[in-house]
Amino acid sequence: MSETTKDLVQQGLAAARVGDIEDARRLLSLATEQTPDNPQAWLGLAGVVDDLDEKQTYFKKVLELDPNHDEAQASLALVEQKLAEKRAANASLGVCYRHPDVETGLRCNRCNRFICPKCAKRTPVGFRCPECIREQEDKYYTGGNTDYVIAAVIAFPLSLIAAALFTFILGQMGFFFLQIIIAFVAVPAVTGFIAEAVRWGVGRRRSRYLRHVVVGCLILGTAPFLLLFLLTGNFFGMIIPGMLIFLGSATISARLR
Repeated sequence: MSETTKDLVQQGLAAARVGDIEDARRLLSLATEQTPDNPQAWLGLAGVVDDLDEKQTYFKKVLELDPNHDEAQASLALVEQKLAEKRAANASLGVCYRHPDVETGLRCNRCNRFICPKCAKRTPVGFRCPECIREQEDKYYTGGNTDYVIAAVIAFPLSLIAAALFTFILGQMGFFFLQIIIAFVAVPAVTGFIAEAVRWGVGRRRSRYLRHVVVGCLILGTAPFLLLFLLTGNFFGMIIPGMLIFLGSATISARLR
C-alpha cells in the first residue's frame, strides 16, 4: 500500500478510537477510494459505519481481497446473524389496514389483519378490528329499514305531545324549583314510555340506529317549543323543554341500546 493510503488508514483508526466517528469515516472512505484493493481500509470502514447492510458489504469486500482474513470472517458472521434477526422481527411487523402509515405488530385475533392500538378494540377473547366487531354486532341486529320508518311514525307524534304537555302544563306551575323536581321524575317515565312504544311497534327487533331515530324524533318534536321561547325572549321557559331533550335522550338511548 502507498504511504498516503497507510497514513489515511492509521489516521482513520485513530479517530475512531477517540470517538470521532465522522472523521474516521471520511478518512477511511478516502483510503478505499485511493486504494480499492486495500483490505485494511475496508475493514476499518466496516467498523465505523452503523448500517448493517453497509457493514456486510465492506466485510465481504475484505474477504474478496483476503479470503482467509479471520477477523473479517467472524465479523461478517455476526453481522449476518443480526441481519437475519432484524428480518425476522420485520416479518412480524406490518402496517395498520386502516392507517397505512402506522407500523404495528398487533393483529385482529379473528381476521388476522394488522391493526394499530388506536383501531384495536379489546374484547374478552383478545383484540379485534372495528370491522370484525361490527360484523359480530350485526348478528344481534335483526331489524331492517322499515323499522326506522315505524319508529319515526310512533316516536314523533308522541314526542310532540310530550313536549306540549311539559311546556304548557308543567311550565305553567308557578314555583320554578317544583317544575324542575317534577321534570326530573316525569321525563324519564314519559320518554321511557315512548321507547317502549317503539320497541312494541317494531316487534322487539333490534336495529343499530333505532335509538338515534327515536332521539331525533324527540328533538324534532321539542324544537318548535324551544324556538317559540327563544323568539319571545323567555329563556327560563326553555329550561323544561331542554330537560326533556337532555334527560329523554339518555333514557331512550338506555332503553333501546
